[in-house]
Amino acid sequence: MKTLLLTLIPLLFIQFNALACSKTLVMGTNETNWPPYLIKKGDEFLGTEVELVKAVFKNSTFCVKWVYFPSLSRVQEELKHGRVDMTFAASYTEQRAQYAHFSLPYREEIMLLYKHKDSVNVTSLSDLFNKHFTAGINRGSFFGDEFEQLKTMFAKQVVLTAQANNRFSMLDKKRIDYVIEDSIVAQYFTKKYDTTLKVNSIAPINVNNVHFMLSKESLTLDDVATINKLIIKNLATIELIYQAY
Repeated sequence: MKTLLLTLIPLLFIQFNALACSKTLVMGTNETNWPPYLIKKGDEFLGTEVELVKAVFKNSTFCVKWVYFPSLSRVQEELKHGRVDMTFAASYTEQRAQYAHFSLPYREEIMLLYKHKDSVNVTSLSDLFNKHFTAGINRGSFFGDEFEQLKTMFAKQVVLTAQANNRFSMLDKKRIDYVIEDSIVAQYFTKKYDTTLKVNSIAPINVNNVHFMLSKESLTLDDVATINKLIIKNLATIELIYQAY
């Protein structure tokens, strides 16, 4: 009888986990060093966005598997075809909404301009590009309609990079003149590189809510509704995660 029980317990445990996790969501990311939101250490992903995902999907029927890709554009392409189910910290755009659902927002993002200490101050993005300076941005990111127009007009002065640490390293080495970055992420890199300063003479580049972006190919509207309910249910916990920042 004891042997039978020892055999049954692992089987029951496996069956329980299978029932508890009815659907595994592939979470795509291109970041490895985007503190405090996400840091990749070996095969493990850490940071406030990871804590957010754990809080939202805890005790739900969804499990989440994190997968790294070399760029945000690649993440979005995989999501478009349903090979990635979702990504995080996404700004809503009409173009993205053609192939993706958006969850309710879960935090606010403020994008600011940063410069090398030897670079001059500018008063606007137009001023920056008209003076023939370069700006490093995350490949695939959206910074508002004004910047989208300027990015087309001054394409040779916009340097597309895959990760925040690459942008700030290039700025430190004067390979680019400015960086557009999330204000919370930049707090880390301005401490790491004492050559980096926030440009106080220009208003925030973009202020908006961020969402989970969910593949229309692999997720249904019922899935989106369930995820929205999970966000609402865990709002207090979500606020605590970002409170320190």
